[in-house]
Amino acid sequence: MTLTTDQFTFKTADGLTVNLIEKTGYKQVIGAITARFGSLQNAFEDESGKLVSVPAGTAHFLEHKLFDKEDGDALVGFLDRGADANAFTSNTATCYYFTATSQLKENLDHLMTFVEEPYFTEEKVAREKGIIEEEIASYEDDPFWMLYQGILKTAYPESAIGEDIAGSKESIATITPELLYDVYNHFYQPKNLVLTVVGDFDQTELKHFIEQKQASFSKKTLPLIKSEPSQAVSSVPGETVKSYPISQPKLALLANLPFNTFPLSGEDRVKERLMAEFAFDLIFGEQTDWYQKQYQNGVLGDDFDYEIESSGPYFFVTFFSAGENVDQQIETIQKRLAEAKDVIARSESDFSRLKKALIGENLIASDRLSKLALDEDLALYGLSYSDKMRLITQFCFCDIENYAQRAFNEVALTRFMIKK
Repeated sequence: MTLTTDQFTFKTADGLTVNLIEKTGYKQVIGAITARFGSLQNAFEDESGKLVSVPAGTAHFLEHKLFDKEDGDALVGFLDRGADANAFTSNTATCYYFTATSQLKENLDHLMTFVEEPYFTEEKVAREKGIIEEEIASYEDDPFWMLYQGILKTAYPESAIGEDIAGSKESIATITPELLYDVYNHFYQPKNLVLTVVGDFDQTELKHFIEQKQASFSKKTLPLIKSEPSQAVSSVPGETVKSYPISQPKLALLANLPFNTFPLSGEDRVKERLMAEFAFDLIFGEQTDWYQKQYQNGVLGDDFDYEIESSGPYFFVTFFSAGENVDQQIETIQKRLAEAKDVIARSESDFSRLKKALIGENLIASDRLSKLALDEDLALYGLSYSDKMRLITQFCFCDIENYAQRAFNEVALTRFMIKK
């Protein structure tokens, strides 16, 4: 049997974007609704032009409370229809989704209904505060969470990205039902939502079903005015050291990366991130002779990792490592960054191999339904895996060389360490 992929995108009359990704031959089906609203959104303008402050953790709090209805937990409705459901909040989005092998329309109906019909009360909001406070407290026993939040807080003090996605005990204490309704009515309008369905189904039939269901909702349309920085935010070089009962010291480093221009279009943003991933894989990847040498010499271990983050006005790379020799690790990473332009310049053959590997990884990912349904690039920027595949295949070595010339000029590192 041949498995094929066919994507169809349309908008409903009220502005909801719908992606129908048909994967013939698959038994599983996934439906997801993504709101373009995450932890970085800390303010918005209301209808009168007044700036409304959004406490840290509000997007995550709203994610939790949207499941809580007058007649019980919306999750139970999915279980009754033979589906698993969940949700998550990121820096830039909140996503609600289900996975099932049958009753697609019934589960889709339930998903659209519970996301588009909020129910908040003083009693339920107060109870949720206690639950999230316990969740926040549990994070504080996780050394990696401390490491990740610590480096962001050190690099971007007094910023939205420096706050935990769940917020703090103090910030969630200020959340009220009225605030949740205001935030919901502003950010959960159809034109700020994206519905993605992946599986084996008839696209025409499902399009008709979704249009009819969406037309049954009565929602007031408001101007969607987001209060976001008009320019990129740079990290602040610095160092923080904390003590914690751990077996060995842990290290996090952060380097700000330049945007080509700001603000970026969706495709330009993804393209910029992909180029950064290419460059850092050529410099620090496990396949490099450099990494193998550091590993064999005991300088870096299996826990060495790096991640590229591009969210809103923030664009940076973080390094994570651990060991008794963290000072040596810092020196080694700094030295490698100083050599980055020269490393890239002599990596053309490595670039060709890496490009083939990334194309292969994307091909494999395109057959994972969860990757397609929960792809933030698709929800936020309208870029599917096939679009990203096109960008990767179009890259030439000169693109990465040009990126290196922009990115690796006097790279300053922010440091955060947890020591015994």
